[in-house]
Amino acid sequence: MSIKRVHIINAHQKWTGIAEGNLTQHYIETMVKIFNSHEIEVTVTNVDDGYTIEQEITALVAADLVILQFPMYWMSLPWLGKKYIDEVFMAGQGRIYKHDGREIDDASKKYGSGGLLTGKYMLSITCNAPLEAFVSEGQFFNGLGVDNAFMSVHNALQFVGLTKLPTFTSHDIFKNPQIESETKELEALLTNALRA
Repeated sequence: MSIKRVHIINAHQKWTGIAEGNLTQHYIETMVKIFNSHEIEVTVTNVDDGYTIEQEITALVAADLVILQFPMYWMSLPWLGKKYIDEVFMAGQGRIYKHDGREIDDASKKYGSGGLLTGKYMLSITCNAPLEAFVSEGQFFNGLGVDNAFMSVHNALQFVGLTKLPTFTSHDIFKNPQIESETKELEALLTNALRA
């Protein structure tokens, strides 16, 4: 599937003096630059600025790729990001998902197979936790890994039919930031996604 339209959801929630959103904005600008260089249409919604539910449903339906960009707040996405998912996805029944997948006319009868979207998605996450906190036994997430730590977010996007691309994570952003190398990693992930 070629990517012609991308919808980026900026789920950063500003906390003055703690999390201004500059790094999130840097990664979004990096994404937009790459997509523009490939003449791909890009829309960006900043949930902190508000959004129109109908416009978001339309953007999700039109998108070949949906990117959810957010900082990890208290082991999850910010509550405004969860609010976005709750409001937009609930209102999108019949357009982004048919039902939960177990209806009589559904051959699979498997929960979570009623999605109507056919595009891909990517999570792009910034967090203070270093990578080893996620992947090493005995560390905070006890080897769970980033994707498993954010399984509920993955599941919500897969429920509406989107297919997962590799997750991008920027780690240790306060104590040991590696912004330059991680930006290159993001660029490579996106370039590979456009080639697939």
